[in-house]
Amino acid sequence: MTHNNKRIPHYLQIRSFITDQIDKHILQSGDRLPSENDLAAKFGVSRITVKNALDSLVKQGIIHRIQGKGSFVSSKQGVPILYEKKSTSIPLIYYIAPSMENSFTARLLKGAEKELSLSNYKVIFSTTNGSQEREKELIRDAIQLGVQGILVFPVDGEKYNEEIFQLSLSGFPIVLIDRDLVGLSVHCVCSDHFGGAYQATRHLIELGHQNIGILSFSAPATASKEERISGYEKALADARMPIIHQHRQQFKNVQDIVVFLEKHPEITAIFAENAGTGQLLYKAAKIMGISIPEELSVIFFDDFEYPNLAETPPSIVLQQVEAIGSESAKLLLSIINNPTQEKQKILLPTELLLRSSTAPPSNKNNH
Repeated sequence: MTHNNKRIPHYLQIRSFITDQIDKHILQSGDRLPSENDLAAKFGVSRITVKNALDSLVKQGIIHRIQGKGSFVSSKQGVPILYEKKSTSIPLIYYIAPSMENSFTARLLKGAEKELSLSNYKVIFSTTNGSQEREKELIRDAIQLGVQGILVFPVDGEKYNEEIFQLSLSGFPIVLIDRDLVGLSVHCVCSDHFGGAYQATRHLIELGHQNIGILSFSAPATASKEERISGYEKALADARMPIIHQHRQQFKNVQDIVVFLEKHPEITAIFAENAGTGQLLYKAAKIMGISIPEELSVIFFDDFEYPNLAETPPSIVLQQVEAIGSESAKLLLSIINNPTQEKQKILLPTELLLRSSTAPPSNKNNH
C-alpha cells in the first residue's frame, strides 16, 4: 500500500522497478533490460535520470552494459562478498532499533524475542540512537558476526538505506519493523497506519466535527507518519469535507501548539500523530484553558503510560505492538527457510479504543 509514490525520487523508482523485476525472477541472469528510451517513457523522465539510475546499478554489479547492445542482468546479481552467509555455532538474530526509551520499542523486542526463542534463536540487540550511519554500521557488524537474520526498526526520517537494499536484493534474511522504506522491495511488518488514522478521523467526523486538525512532530518524516497523514486526508475526502492545509501543523514544542490553537479557534477536534504529540496537546489545552472534550476533542495513535490516571483518559488508536514484533520474527524465520520467497508487507490492523477525550462539538464555533 503506497500512498506517496510522487515523493520518491525518480531514479529510486527506476532502480526499485528493475531490482523488483530481478527479485521476482521476471528479469533473470543475462536478460536484457528495457532501453533507456523505454524506461524514460515509462517513468516520464529524461534519459539522464534513467542513466543515473542504471549507473548506480552497474556500480553495484547488479547489471552490466555491453557497448551497442544495452544493459543486462549480471550473473551474480551484484551480491557483495560482505553479504555471503556465514555460520555460527549458536543461531543468532540481530535486532536493531532507534532506542529503548519507551514501552513501544520494548514491547516490539519482547514480541520478537519470545517468538525467536521458541525456535532456539538467540537475539543480539543494539540501538542506533536515531543515527542512520550507526544503523549502517550495526548492519555491517551483524553480517561479520555471521547472524542468520536481521530485524530493523528504521530510524526517523529514513527514506533509503544502501545496506538494507543490498541485503534484501541478495536474499539475505532481513525484515523491517513498524516502518517501510517506500520504494524499496524489502520484507516489512507494521501496523495499518493509514487505516488507523482513517478510522480515528472518521470517528471525529461521525461525531459531527467539521473542522478537524492534525498535529505531528516536526522531526524528519517517516513512512508511518506519511501514511497517517494520508489516512486523515482520505477520511476527510470520503466525507466530502475540504482538506484545509492550515489545519495541518508540525510543531517543535508546546508553545507551537498553543499558537496553532490560537490561530484556529474554529478547530473543534484534533487527530495527533502519536502519544507524545497527544500529551503535549493536552498541556497546550490546559495552558489555554480549553477543556477536553467539551471544547476540543482529541484522539491519537498509541497510549499514555497510565491513561486512567489522566484527568481525561484519551481516546486512541491501539496498535498490536507485541504482535508486530512476533509477526516480524515469524516472517524472518520463514525467510531463513525460504530466502527466495516474494517480498511481503504485512499490515496488522489497529483498534479504535474510545475513552473520554472525544465528544460531539459544542454549539459554540470557537473557544
